[in-house]
Amino acid sequence: MMRDEFGAKLRELRQNKGMTLRALAEAAGVDFTYLSKIENDRLDYSPGVETIRDLAQALKVDAMELLQLANKLPPELAKLAGNEKARRFFQRAQEIASPKDWDALLDLLESRQSARTAPKKKKGNG
Repeated sequence: MMRDEFGAKLRELRQNKGMTLRALAEAAGVDFTYLSKIENDRLDYSPGVETIRDLAQALKVDAMELLQLANKLPPELAKLAGNEKARRFFQRAQEIASPKDWDALLDLLESRQSARTAPKKKKGNG
């Protein structure tokens, strides 16, 4: 999407949260005039990844969605970013998963994939 769409979405999210421009700027650690320029598409560039993450955290929204809007998401993650359940899964896993949890989740995925690709057994007429 274009930068102006990112700015418009950012304004919409801020207003939906009932935040002023200054309140969001303060919460995200950016100057309010800079934030105004982002929202009004008055920059020749899009904000940096860290700034976008800070804005998402201040708004309590999914950073991946904002990164995608700003065209800052690596192509390898674009497919995941487009899937709300995948984004929710990774957000929650990031918050609570231990290294053993990741191993268990990977084992579960591999097991499910094996079950899907295994030849189906026919029921006997015994």
